[in-house]
Amino acid sequence: MKKNNNIVCVLLLALLMLSSAALRAQEDIKTDNINPYRVSVRSTLYGVSLLNNLDTYLSGYNYTGAAVYLNHETMRKAHTGSYDWKFQTVTDGLLGLTSLHSTSQLTILLSRSWSGYHTFRVGERLQLLAGAQIQMAGGVLYIPSNGNNLVSVKLRTALAASTMAIYRFSVAERECIARWQIDVPLAGIMFSPQFGQSYYEIFGLGDTDGIVKFSNPVNSPSWRHTLSLDVPVGRNTLRVAYIADLYQSRVNSLRTHLYSHSFALGFSRTIYKVKNNDPIKACSPY
Repeated sequence: MKKNNNIVCVLLLALLMLSSAALRAQEDIKTDNINPYRVSVRSTLYGVSLLNNLDTYLSGYNYTGAAVYLNHETMRKAHTGSYDWKFQTVTDGLLGLTSLHSTSQLTILLSRSWSGYHTFRVGERLQLLAGAQIQMAGGVLYIPSNGNNLVSVKLRTALAASTMAIYRFSVAERECIARWQIDVPLAGIMFSPQFGQSYYEIFGLGDTDGIVKFSNPVNSPSWRHTLSLDVPVGRNTLRVAYIADLYQSRVNSLRTHLYSHSFALGFSRTIYKVKNNDPIKACSPY
């Protein structure tokens, strides 16, 4: 495990160096030349994750380990009548290795979500957001040493409730932004084989009865929360984040939990649209 952790650290350092090298300072532009509803904030974060996996289709034991983690987010404004809205798109990728004694498990997880929020302002510094989110997620758990079932495929989609708090504060005359977000799936569908059913029976013999299940907070109580901090560094904005993705389910006599605690950092940037429709990058988030 120590060797795996060293590899994760080396990969993270290399990705951060590439990310910082790609950033460059941009010239200031006049604020009266900006359309405030054509502004989007984009961030790319690289990090490491701590994993705890249980999938009784493969094994009745918990596997723990580490992973490399990638997160890309876009947040943009919109305006309808007297209401302010924000729309968020998040893409996550995770590649990890977990183990139990001498047995290893490969973990590959991908997810994407689309969210829409109504904004409530509380004073000049605090924004509260409430809205809905569409989630799509998939992945593979692979234990090469298993005798029968080697792979467990994870596919799901859900409608979730999402809320967010964004707080601005100043440190040494630099405006920082702290954000907290929580997403809770309410209803969706998921793929799950029956207990003891092989993928050959499903895809080879066409035995598909009961492999698509409706998910809800009773059979799949899951949530995800994010804490992030944006700090101006020179003409760039550094983002530090902690993301906890806690998924679990109990369907078809099978139990699953996929817990990841990710610590990531990278850079965020604001994309403006000006009157001549040329995109100009700047560093002030939100």
